Amino acid sequence: MSTDTPTPPDGFEQFESDDPDGDVPTVELGPGDVLEGLVLDFAEGEGEYGPWYRLKIKDESRGVVRYFAKGEVKRAARKDRVEVGEPIWIAMDTSEETLERDDGSTHDYNPTMVAFPGES
Repeated sequence: MSTDTPTPPDGFEQFESDDPDGDVPTVELGPGDVLEGLVLDFAEGEGEYGPWYRLKIKDESRGVVRYFAKGEVKRAARKDRVEVGEPIWIAMDTSEETLERDDGSTHDYNPTMVAFPGES
């Protein structure tokens, strides 16, 4: 049934927000942290430092969060491996690695890993 001005039924309160994602926190993983859950949304773009990928995940312990892809997660997103509606597991390793840049400087970081359900 269609009407000119739909209204919610009795007992329902209409949700209104200026920013539809304003209440979704962005998580930054630290060494040993794990993010696991269902991918709800996937956005990508191009920034000053190249392509970026942002996932919205319904994490099993944190609820709905945003995560900007790093390391292996970014590589998986670039290869179209990350899919909306599919489970994902993301973790930051506790061991540090050193990256040597073209200018000779070094940068220490903790690798970020990603895994997807496999067929048994």
